[in-house]
Amino acid sequence: MGGSLAGPYGAGGGLVLGLLAGLFTADSHYDQLNTQIQSEQAKDRELEAKIEQEMQRQRELEAQLANSAGNPAQQNQAEPPQSSQKPAGPKVMTVAMKEAPSTVASVSKKENPSSSPPSLFKNVEVKDINGDSVPDLWIYYSPLVPSEIVRQEESTHWDGRVDTWSYFKDGKLVRREVDTKTKGTADLVYYYDNDKIIREERDENGTGHVTFRATYQNGRRAKVEKETNGGGKINFWIYYDTTKDGEIVLKEEWDLNGDGAVDLWSYYENGRLVRRDLSAVGLEIVSKQDHLPSSPSDPTETSLPELVRDDRRHIF
Repeated sequence: MGGSLAGPYGAGGGLVLGLLAGLFTADSHYDQLNTQIQSEQAKDRELEAKIEQEMQRQRELEAQLANSAGNPAQQNQAEPPQSSQKPAGPKVMTVAMKEAPSTVASVSKKENPSSSPPSLFKNVEVKDINGDSVPDLWIYYSPLVPSEIVRQEESTHWDGRVDTWSYFKDGKLVRREVDTKTKGTADLVYYYDNDKIIREERDENGTGHVTFRATYQNGRRAKVEKETNGGGKINFWIYYDTTKDGEIVLKEEWDLNGDGAVDLWSYYENGRLVRRDLSAVGLEIVSKQDHLPSSPSDPTETSLPELVRDDRRHIF
């Protein structure tokens, strides 16, 4: 009888031990798998860094080749320096070099074979736009689809130093970054969707954060957000009427104390100011001042007239 009882208990204990062993084995397997995944991710990051280093080395080599090809001793002394001439005319695909919310601008001219130094890599095309033997444009093509542009770099000052970066997806422009202050980093960024601008961001003070942001609808400016007091936070908003031509202001909002809440509202009709509202906090703030903050739509300082009390806001 003891044997008959011990048998089932022994079998149950073995089953429990087996389950525990299986769990430990599964945990060990998942730990190994996670370790392998992390190792592969580290390898991918290392490979991307090597690729970027190789591309940088390529640009340096191409610049050296171009400089050696443009030795002044080999040029006609009677000719004026080519760097002072207007761009020669290789066929290029380049973005607009002025500060404007535009899409990619294509320049189609007759190709000048001698103006473009040879590229060291098959997926990179180098252009010399103004014919001074210094590269001005780098076009990077997809390794999988050789005819598809994935990135474009430009030297808009003709000095061989990149100051504009354009990024493409499926052959369409999605982002353009511009270094307007020649500091080596972008301070102006345009975002696109289906080759139409949808957003614009600026770092106007060189602080590393956005001080100006504009959003667009159907290529027209719909809203602007600005930092006007240097506090590091957006405190001014402008809303535009996108149904009319031009930038017609509908409403402006101010955060007067930097807490993120709107304290002052300005309403416009046909571009003219018709009403202003103040919150209770805003009323307390402006009552200590002799004028309201000015705006691009109404740049003159506005003195405080007699206020009419409302339940939630003070209208004047």
